[in-house]
Amino acid sequence: MRDTLIPFRAPGFLAARWSNVALLSWAVDGDLLEPLLPSGLEIDRWGGSPYISLVGLWFDDVRVFGIPSPLRRYEEVNLRFYVRRASRSGAAAPGVVFVRQLVPHRVTAWVARLTYREPFSAVSMRHRFDDPDSPDGQCRVEYGWHSGDNQHSFSLVSDTAPAYAEPGSLEEFLTARYWGYNGKPGGSTRAYGLKRPPWLIRPASAWQIDCHAVSVYGPQFGRIMSGAPSSALLASGSSVKLNPPKRLSG
Repeated sequence: MRDTLIPFRAPGFLAARWSNVALLSWAVDGDLLEPLLPSGLEIDRWGGSPYISLVGLWFDDVRVFGIPSPLRRYEEVNLRFYVRRASRSGAAAPGVVFVRQLVPHRVTAWVARLTYREPFSAVSMRHRFDDPDSPDGQCRVEYGWHSGDNQHSFSLVSDTAPAYAEPGSLEEFLTARYWGYNGKPGGSTRAYGLKRPPWLIRPASAWQIDCHAVSVYGPQFGRIMSGAPSSALLASGSSVKLNPPKRLSG
């Protein structure tokens, strides 16, 4: 049977505005990710290396089938890696697989786990945005959360005017992602498409991470995240529409 993917023309199930997107990314060994790779996907690479990213973003104006959600504004912090799959036409369908996703509300985490089967957890969270819409001046974005006995945070500062990522650049590789995938090796894989315009980005001039990554993401990722990231950037974000997830057939 030929591979099937969700068409972009499908109606948006979940709509929101994502903004103040912060990404810290590390090049990793593919062996680290293979045990987490859903069936039918392959690890995507840039410059020969797979990547993981710690991502913070702000959700606003969350709607389900056009109806405003009672929990319309909140932070999310996720750890993800990059994958790809070919569609029936042979075109690439680059996307992400999430290792863990953190949100501040138990209801949000429960609904997301039920609907998208993604690894959501609810924790106490906070954020700080300093001049995020500055067209050419310095801006700063920070996300923090409390997990177990530890406080965690990361922040990025940029003094660069926003611009679109250069085609073929690492920045484009990390941000031009329009599919989410989940599943287990040897089992079924689910996919959901999202529709949004390309994002303006700002390379970070400074970054800081204070995260006990071993306790949050396990020793395999904690070791990697204790080192300096390969990339630190901010993205403007945009309005986003997500389709309901569907199982891929192979």
